[in-house]
Amino acid sequence: MDQQRRFITFFVLSLGAMYLWLNVGLPYFYPELIEQKAARQIAQDKQKQALVADPEGTSTPKPEAPVVENNANEPPAEEPAPSAPSQEVADFPARRVTIGTLDPKSEFFMQVELEAAGAAINSLQLNDNRYRELTDRERPLQLLGSVKGSKLATFDLRAAAVDNQLIPQGKSLDSVNWNVVEEELTDHKVVFEYPAPDGNLVLRKIYELHKGDPARRDTSAEGYELKLTLEFRNTGQNAAEMQYALQGPVGFPLEDEENTRRYLAVQAGFLNGGGVRRETILASTILDEADEPEGVEEFRAPLRYLGVDGQFFATLLIPDPANSTDGQPPVSQPMLISRAREAERSLISFQIESAPVPVQPGQTVSHEYTLFAGPKRTALLQPYDAEGIIEYGWFGWISKIMLAILHFFHDTVYLPYGISIIMLTVMVRGAMYPISRKHALAAKKMKELQPKFEEIKKKHEGDKEKLAQAQMDLMKESGFFAGCLPMLLQIPIFIGLYQALSVSVDLRMAEFLWIDNLASPDKLFTLPFSIPFLGNDFNLLPILTVGLFIAQQKMFSPPPANEEQALQQKMMSYMMIFIGFMFYRVPAGLCIYFIASSLWAIAERKILDLHDTTAESLKQKKAETGKKKPSDDASDKKPGWFREQMAAIDAAANPGNKSAQLKPAPSRKGKK
Repeated sequence: MDQQRRFITFFVLSLGAMYLWLNVGLPYFYPELIEQKAARQIAQDKQKQALVADPEGTSTPKPEAPVVENNANEPPAEEPAPSAPSQEVADFPARRVTIGTLDPKSEFFMQVELEAAGAAINSLQLNDNRYRELTDRERPLQLLGSVKGSKLATFDLRAAAVDNQLIPQGKSLDSVNWNVVEEELTDHKVVFEYPAPDGNLVLRKIYELHKGDPARRDTSAEGYELKLTLEFRNTGQNAAEMQYALQGPVGFPLEDEENTRRYLAVQAGFLNGGGVRRETILASTILDEADEPEGVEEFRAPLRYLGVDGQFFATLLIPDPANSTDGQPPVSQPMLISRAREAERSLISFQIESAPVPVQPGQTVSHEYTLFAGPKRTALLQPYDAEGIIEYGWFGWISKIMLAILHFFHDTVYLPYGISIIMLTVMVRGAMYPISRKHALAAKKMKELQPKFEEIKKKHEGDKEKLAQAQMDLMKESGFFAGCLPMLLQIPIFIGLYQALSVSVDLRMAEFLWIDNLASPDKLFTLPFSIPFLGNDFNLLPILTVGLFIAQQKMFSPPPANEEQALQQKMMSYMMIFIGFMFYRVPAGLCIYFIASSLWAIAERKILDLHDTTAESLKQKKAETGKKKPSDDASDKKPGWFREQMAAIDAAANPGNKSAQLKPAPSRKGKK
């Protein structure tokens, strides 16, 4: 019984599907077949009528297809002209066109290769010698190209009004060859043209590179611009409606994916009143949404820009506000291009779908887009209100100051970036000398008060609460907290400098000693095996950095006042192993900063040890001096040059500390 029920259900559903296909699907997808069938049916009906009128067959019946006579003034009447057979797909030759140049002295900052197939971008390369491929320093950096396993290309175009005519031939606008208009071809401009099979629409794609000033490559955004103009011309007698989907950047590279701090993301800037609201959609988020039934979320707000960016470069598409139809902006949607095992390493892009565009007979409608493809520099992104895509972090103003100082040493003093980072570290540490001095003196006081802590510990041995309170009071009296709290001011400086060195495109491919890229680990050599979580590159700078951290900890940490502090210091020693793992893939430029900062701190502590100015030590020295003979009194001796310099520094850093100031030696006049 169940078998019969399933058979009847299958039979009824099959008949229903066939009925829907014949009456709905076939007329919608293949209207030309219905027209051909109708024309044949009319011809057969007329032939049957002729046979009924002349059963002997003495008269000649009309042929099924109309006969074209030489006299054009007498077209066959009553016979409809079949549209499908006359709709031939234009077949243009396959061709590749190049605009721009790879000459770094040119007014064009890039070279773009375009294919006649789809009239899309095959590759886009920057010609600045500072921007080369990391894996092959002889090759210019390619920001757009093809993706393995994907047929998509940048600026592929799809339009239902034309694609529906190409589907029966197994073609589409993004696969058919477009015609290159030779009359308009130059070294920076190319025009592709494609006529619709029905002859009522002509589509054009116009690519044009903008010129820039070679002397202003870091501030002139025009040289990184490629203008795209879409034209739809109605050559028919009836009004048409165009709605198209434009493919965004494809093949944007994920550089040094093992060590990068920033994977790919879609950057969107939405017009919001008088400003721009920015939104970042990471590749991992797009991958997660692509696996959901609802798909990736669409953007329906008016766009200021939309693009794909990485750690140092960006490709932004800026639509012309006039592209909106009756105030209805285009709809955009991020999309997944290539799935990776690690979600954040997936390749992504986006599509822009226009609102329906009415095109009247004889009218040409144009939509314009500007593509920016270049490094992420504030001056280059400001014209598009997109400088926010450079992520400086919480303390952005500090990061900008640090970068300004770094560029001063490199661009004005002409120092390599490695030395510039060291000079920047010296300036930062020098400006923070008063703070670090207070911290060092507080640590010395804690060391001198160690006997008192021991006395308190014996006194309140049985009462932990009173012991903790007594220790806290003693630390307050010694000024320990006043010396430690200023050290918190270093945290914003540290974070700001960390972010500045991580987003600066100038550190990419900057060389120093054996390092060929300050924006990635130093990679002294490659190991014959791979270490879990660390890879197969041996990085020396992180090991030196952690070693100096351990030395600083042992030198700077005050003696533990109780068991809890002793346990904390022991835990910090173990934490250094974890920090070593964290720093193993840190960019070499940051390691140079940490190493220079640690060496400065160690030297500073040693100098302070030589020039001891704490109250307890001065009191002890004064007592020892009183026991000596007058001839041995140090106050009768002229201070040395080093001591005078340290006294001057202390007096400038801490004017209120009179004990740190040296008194002039008494005159020996009048003595026998």
